[in-house]
Amino acid sequence: MKRLTDRVRFRKSALPALLGFFAVVLAGSAQAQSQQKGDASLRIEYQYIRTGDYQGDGFVADYWTTDSHIALLSGDYSFSDRWTVYAALPYVQKRFNATQFNGDPHNPNDPFWIDYIPPDKRFIDDGDYHGGFQDLAFGLKYLAVDGPAWTVSPYVGFGFPADDYPFYAKAAIGLNLWNLPVGVDLTYIPYFSDWYFRGNFAYVFSEQPLDINVDYWLGYLSAGYWFKPGFSMNVFLSTKYIRKGLVLPWSFTDDPNFGDYPEAFDTPEWYHHDRLIRHRFVNLGVAFDYFFNGRYKLSGSYFTGIWADQTNEVDHAFTLALTHYWDGGD
Repeated sequence: MKRLTDRVRFRKSALPALLGFFAVVLAGSAQAQSQQKGDASLRIEYQYIRTGDYQGDGFVADYWTTDSHIALLSGDYSFSDRWTVYAALPYVQKRFNATQFNGDPHNPNDPFWIDYIPPDKRFIDDGDYHGGFQDLAFGLKYLAVDGPAWTVSPYVGFGFPADDYPFYAKAAIGLNLWNLPVGVDLTYIPYFSDWYFRGNFAYVFSEQPLDINVDYWLGYLSAGYWFKPGFSMNVFLSTKYIRKGLVLPWSFTDDPNFGDYPEAFDTPEWYHHDRLIRHRFVNLGVAFDYFFNGRYKLSGSYFTGIWADQTNEVDHAFTLALTHYWDGGD
């Protein structure tokens, strides 16, 4: 019984859930069993993401890539044995890499902008890194079920741009939209087992640019195993699915070969297209957690895209994070 008891103790934490920049990955860790008032955590994380082919409707664009480096600070605090607040803020540096045809950079200063003049003239698809603070996210979570096998925690959050960064660019660090996720975090640990299973599902209400509905679903599923009381590994799937949104090319042109580009794209819809297109994807990854003691945890993950529609696939990505925990009972 000591192995099982130690394993549960090492899992004790509040939620460092993120629903901001990680349209790429929804990372929700397991909610604490026997949560106490005053439990808290602070997490510092580094992320690298390389994206490649754009998967459109009937075509693949393979002539550019992007690199993103993210420093992510997140934390949470349990102000009762049921209620937890959390927050996260990423700092992002991203660049656009042309591989052929000059990569077709998004330039708001191009001369074809005649009927519609972009309100933001900043050009960042120049091959250099550009960035800044992205979207500040915070929320409230309730531990509804705290059983020996199951935990169920609904939550609601809010995210908004921390800065007025440009969004018309392949090197854009985000969509510059507010969002409101409503979801549930689930954990299942079979009795007297070293296996554990996690799920996190959210419906995200989004700001609607040009009055177009771009609300979306986010999902995260993982299955893990504790090899020893302080070390576990898991495999996971993460997904984003915009319900509606526009479709490239058909929402912009009747020519699948883009023969009318750029003349037909001198529109507000094209300027906002990265915010309006129905991004959908599934990523697959593997992750680990290693506890130095009951206070510090080293985490890492690697993932890649296995399906994408109306978005760029993730070629490869990895994360490395250090989390510090405080127990309210101390």
